[in-house]
Amino acid sequence: MKKSINQKSHADITSACMKESDMADIDLEFLREELLQCRRCGICRDAVYAAKGFDGICPVWKHTSGFETSFMRGKIQVALALLDGTLEKTEENASSLYQCTLCGNCNQICPAEFHPAQALEQVREVLNEIPNEVRDSIAERITRVGNPYSDDNLEKMEWLQALGFDVAEQADVLYYVGCTAGMRIPKIAIDAAKILNAAPGEFAVLRDEPCCGSVMLRTGKVNEAETMAKRLEDAIRSTGAKKVVVSCAGCLKTLRMDYPERFGIELPEVLHIVEYADELIRNGKIEPKPLSSPTRLTYHDPCHIGREMGIYDSPRHVLESIPGIELVEMETNRNTAICCGAGGGLRSFDSDTAKKIGSARVRDAEDTGAEKIVSACPFCEHNLKAGTELIGSNIDVVDVVDLLARALE
Repeated sequence: MKKSINQKSHADITSACMKESDMADIDLEFLREELLQCRRCGICRDAVYAAKGFDGICPVWKHTSGFETSFMRGKIQVALALLDGTLEKTEENASSLYQCTLCGNCNQICPAEFHPAQALEQVREVLNEIPNEVRDSIAERITRVGNPYSDDNLEKMEWLQALGFDVAEQADVLYYVGCTAGMRIPKIAIDAAKILNAAPGEFAVLRDEPCCGSVMLRTGKVNEAETMAKRLEDAIRSTGAKKVVVSCAGCLKTLRMDYPERFGIELPEVLHIVEYADELIRNGKIEPKPLSSPTRLTYHDPCHIGREMGIYDSPRHVLESIPGIELVEMETNRNTAICCGAGGGLRSFDSDTAKKIGSARVRDAEDTGAEKIVSACPFCEHNLKAGTELIGSNIDVVDVVDLLARALE
């Protein structure tokens, strides 16, 4: 009996899908077999499963026209038709494959013996010869300049000027900032640096930091992602770091899981800032002080560090270690948390849908009576803020590091 993907590790699946002669080639027969595991039951569309906390499983389906191709069952049928040649390989015909955050909620509830979101990610890789203007332009920019946002990669470190203290270029601890924190929400980078500075010992940053390639992996540009991975590996090793600390959930999954499993790249220990801060607090190396006023907040689990990496407790421990904070949970949380809407490239492919999904998550937070919705991913924060603007919500959206940095002042 074939072992199911739900019973396999990520490494097992990736190994089975790769030909020995070329790590970038997917075994198409194995992939087809996985896609054919779909029983077409439709639970991935609008499941209500009280025992697991689900109420409306696919955020894309809920916030689009509701066509069959807006949720995983339909996407799988499109993927099979494109792979088998019964559907012409055009950008329009393949567009529904990119209208997905790859959040993995469907994986939690699918009764079939496979991992739908991971299979879709592999389909994107196999079909990457089909033109996609958004995907291709992002990959070209990252490969050319090292980030998806600007032609000058050095802008990623402009936030260093606001610190008021110097940061080393070589140290045992390396802070990998990431493109979105460095270039879109620099306050996250500043707050993370303040936390690292409060701990014993120096930390370093890369002055010309390459993108980790996460978005290229999720959208099927794996060869380009491997180029960036090798570039980043060399840069990290040049610092002599024994530990790499990241702010972004996507960066964490890419560096800690994808690099060794897909490219054979073994980096020093990689931790999310919330994991590292949790260690520091538990070991008495930093001690949060009370905030200026009591704060009621709720935590949003990013998909990459939640369902993908199983990191649920550390961010909550950090928040609860700050005197005066009251943490309340949304109805869907931890492994059942609904996506913020930004992942899998959806924010780039269909920003309107991504923002609608973000606004729904904001409503979930409002229902708890919280003053703030807190996350541990710059991409989540960016899209949740867009969600508040879309519906005129007054709830504050912040990162865990924002609160912890204030509590260490």
